Amino acid sequence: MTETVQAGAQAPAAGPRPTPGGKFTGAEARRHFLLAIARQAGTPHLTTSLAMQIYAMSPWHTTARTTARRDLRDLARRAYLVPHDTKAGRVYQLGSDPNPAHPVRRVRQSLLEVIRREGGEWTVGRLKRAWHQATGTHVLRMSCRRFLADLHRDGHLDRHGDGTPRRFYTYRETGGDA
Repeated sequence: MTETVQAGAQAPAAGPRPTPGGKFTGAEARRHFLLAIARQAGTPHLTTSLAMQIYAMSPWHTTARTTARRDLRDLARRAYLVPHDTKAGRVYQLGSDPNPAHPVRRVRQSLLEVIRREGGEWTVGRLKRAWHQATGTHVLRMSCRRFLADLHRDGHLDRHGDGTPRRFYTYRETGGDA
């Protein structure tokens, strides 16, 4: 399997997208490279050790094993890879869709639906847990705070506890447009 992996392979058109400047940065570039090599080589199973071998022939030759695992998990979370647990450990296969939608897309509609369905008091911490479950990615408390404030501004939520240390939001039955 490792002999089919070639250094300097060109990335295919489908895959992680570049920043507005047209360049990949940091982890995105590294993950894009890993995905491109796996697609070109046609590897049936991608493991952490194979990812380490690919990185050894790349500009990221000093990549740590934990970083390779994180890259594989992120590519799986974005549906570029499909994880499978075997007796030997976890392996990843290439996903059938070469250009899947990122899990963060449509997060507003899905989180608003969770808030509506579950009801009750919504704090920043509760929203953060729901957001993480919906997307599988880390989200900052500041982003959750802004998200709740935006939903309140748009008429979806009622704000409670102004002027107190504990602010929370509840779903407004006659909400605005999503």
